Amino acid sequence: MLYSYVAIEGNIGAGKTTLATKFSEKLNAKLVLEEFAENPFLPKFYKEPDKYSFQLELSFLAERYQQILKELANRNLFYQVVVSDYIIHK
Repeated sequence: MLYSYVAIEGNIGAGKTTLATKFSEKLNAKLVLEEFAENPFLPKFYKEPDKYSFQLELSFLAERYQQILKELANRNLFYQVVVSDYIIHK
């Protein structure tokens, strides 16, 4: 395989997850979907968006980076390619 990481990016509701799922099946790849884990800045952002938008985005960036880093490090005989429904630096 020429690539070890394929990322699908697009607007909300564009079908990123559907396309990433189909790609992962076709390529026999590990599917990695964006996780919206407990983010401590999310409730604060909803109360004061101007104050917490930067912290929220940095937190999401760090989460996406860690998730992809972990999956790329864990490639093995069962899968050599990782397909995700996001890019880490949105």
